[in-house]
Amino acid sequence: AEMEARSLREQMNPHFIFNAINTLQSIILLKDERYINNYIALLSKVLRYTLDLNFKEQISLKDEIEYLESYVAFQKIKLEEQLDYKIMVDSKIPTEDIHLPPMLIQPIIENAIMHGLTPKKKNRKLRIIINTRKEDIRVVVLDNGIGRAASQKINRKFNKTHKSYATQILRHRIDIHNYLKRQAMAFKITDLFDEKNKKKAAGTRAELKIKNVL
Repeated sequence: AEMEARSLREQMNPHFIFNAINTLQSIILLKDERYINNYIALLSKVLRYTLDLNFKEQISLKDEIEYLESYVAFQKIKLEEQLDYKIMVDSKIPTEDIHLPPMLIQPIIENAIMHGLTPKKKNRKLRIIINTRKEDIRVVVLDNGIGRAASQKINRKFNKTHKSYATQILRHRIDIHNYLKRQAMAFKITDLFDEKNKKKAAGTRAELKIKNVL
């Protein structure tokens, strides 16, 4: 189980690199030299973070948050700065003392940005909230994107071979972690809808719960 967990963690590297290079191709064709240089500089920083984290079985929540800050800043460059995001962490959480497997939160954010927010083009909002309830840590990722149903429709129309591996790998990693460790994790995604029009998608809410770590 530990070897499989390590293998799944390492699969996040080619998955991330594949998406980054696809974006780089379009940027080289469409953007000026300064924009390309900024993108490559941020990409280099995030790749270095990603490779370093994947050599570790556990990292502090503080390190994970620092990685997420770099990752979301990188994604904002890709979206031509058209992303309103905030990372909010409860001040009561001892982020240096809590440890977890690396890159658990990044795939959740990646899905929110790639599949929910990128197709929206404007008024993109992303909120990453890390708070506590009793002895649990809860990570909530909120986006006001197009929703899962619309995203799936786009994928079927333009890219029939597309598969979203990030969530699949994440769920498998959580299953293995729960098998190996006493503290259990739980993950769920909820579709959000407009308050006035209940049939109109208003984004998604993803929650990762890490139990009994405080």
